[in-house]
Amino acid sequence: MSRFEEKSSDLDYIDKAAECLDHMAAGIDTTGDGLCFLLWELSQPRSLGFQRKLADELHRNPEAPLDRLPYLDAVINEGLRCFPPIPMSLPRYVPQGGRSIDNFWLPEQTIVSCQAYSVHRLNSDVFPDGDRFNPDRWLEQEGDADRRRMQFAFSNGGRGCVGKHLALIEMKTLLRDIYSSYSTTPHKSMKVEDMAMSDQLISSRPQAQKCLLHFHPLDVNSHQAGV
Repeated sequence: MSRFEEKSSDLDYIDKAAECLDHMAAGIDTTGDGLCFLLWELSQPRSLGFQRKLADELHRNPEAPLDRLPYLDAVINEGLRCFPPIPMSLPRYVPQGGRSIDNFWLPEQTIVSCQAYSVHRLNSDVFPDGDRFNPDRWLEQEGDADRRRMQFAFSNGGRGCVGKHLALIEMKTLLRDIYSSYSTTPHKSMKVEDMAMSDQLISSRPQAQKCLLHFHPLDVNSHQAGV
C-alpha cells in the first residue's frame, strides 16, 4: 500500500480497502474450489493410479522443495486444466490497429473473450483426449511449450492473475500434506451428479455444495521400503 501512496495522493481509504479485498478474497473460493474438484478426481477408482504415483514421489522426496516435485506439478496442472475454478469469460479489447486472429479480422476496440474450460479442450493436438484427467501428459517433453501456453486457468499476459504463484503454493502444500500421509476415496453417500460443476458468480462449485471423502492413513514404512 505504501507504493500506491508514493505514486498517487488520490488513493483514499475505500480504494485501499478495495485493493486489500481484491488480493485476499479473490483467492479464497477459487483455490479451494479448484482443490475440491481435484481431490475428488484423484479419489476416483479411474484415477487411483495417479494418486499412487503422487504418493510415491512425495515419499521418495520428503524434503524436496515444492518446485522440485515434477509429478505434483503435473497433477496440479492437469487439475487446473480439467477443472478451472473461474467459469466466466474474460473480455478484452482488441488493441489499436486491429488484429487478425485465426484468419478473422477484428477491428480495434472489439470486445473478445474466452474462458478456460473451452480453451483447455479446444485443440486436440495440444490436449489429446481432452476430457480425460491425465497428469502424465504434463511429463512429456514433446508439446510442453504449447501445453503451458494454452494453460489458461489464471488467464495470461499483463492482465493475468496476480495471485497465481500464491495459489499454486497453496495447492501444492495441501496436496503434499494429504498424500504424504493418506490415500483418499469417495464417501459412499456421494453421487456422480453431486460433483457436477456448477457455475457460480466467482468460481465453479459442486452442484451439491459438498465433497465428502474418506481419508485412509498410509503405511509410511511400506512406502519407504518401496512396496
